[in-house]
Amino acid sequence: MQNKKLLLTLLPLLALTACSKPAYKLELSVATPSGSPATAFLKYFADTDHLEVNSSADNVLGYFTSANTNEKKDVIVAPTNGGIAKIKAGAEFQIAATLTFGNFFLLSTGLDEDQTLNEGDKVIAFQQNGVAGKLFNYVYGDKSLDVTYLDNAAAVKNEILTNQNLDADYVLLAQPVVAAILSQKSNFKMFANVQEDYKVKSGGKEITQASIFIRKGTDAKVADKFLKAIKSDVEEVLKDPKKFIDTYAANIEDEIFSAKMTGTKQLITNLLTNGNQIGLGFKYALENKEAIDAFIGSLGMPATNEEIYFSVNK
Repeated sequence: MQNKKLLLTLLPLLALTACSKPAYKLELSVATPSGSPATAFLKYFADTDHLEVNSSADNVLGYFTSANTNEKKDVIVAPTNGGIAKIKAGAEFQIAATLTFGNFFLLSTGLDEDQTLNEGDKVIAFQQNGVAGKLFNYVYGDKSLDVTYLDNAAAVKNEILTNQNLDADYVLLAQPVVAAILSQKSNFKMFANVQEDYKVKSGGKEITQASIFIRKGTDAKVADKFLKAIKSDVEEVLKDPKKFIDTYAANIEDEIFSAKMTGTKQLITNLLTNGNQIGLGFKYALENKEAIDAFIGSLGMPATNEEIYFSVNK
């Protein structure tokens, strides 16, 4: 009788366990910036033992040279140029794949009478010495624009929303901040896709914005398995963004999701569905070396050597 009572008590728990979604875990420790690159790791948001989603790309770059054993990561997702610079300075990592391919856009404020980006037009941009600023200068630097640089996209957003006398014809921003501004400023319009203008300027190359870097000495088979899993996840989310986010973000609290993705579930779904405006993708780095070299070249860096690339067994 006692055994029967125990069985009856356990049955609901067993049924609940059977119906619950499986927990997705990583075999390697990973650090990634929040926003677009974090999309590739959405399945693993609950695996805080192995995954860190940091709001600052600069903090993530610090892991390349961290002397603290407890802070060492097997995998770092970082700005491609920043990671390569760390490797050239001696960091024991190799570049394995690129995850994001640009999410920059120019918005018009409605103040430019001829609605044409030309000499003397006033532009507010950000990160003068970072990726955004250097890319902007590479693509539009020959137009003799009057450019004011702020620290980051958040500072540009704040300037737009708080300055009642905004003196700018155009602003440079990145998704999903672009969507936030367009939803609040009816006079602002999407003017240019920087990724497309970059392709024209570079002769068909693509922005290779953020990449996966793997620590030297990491088990090659485990690393290969990891990369293939992330590639599969990225392909899955791009094939059906709504289904992917509904499935794997169902149990993630809205506040946590928004903090890690810098946007709500609905917004990220919309941006992925409408032209993949966050620039998510997956390309093995060695196969895309030419584009990587062109990208870092546009930022003033020399071409890479093949030894800094992780060799993938397919």
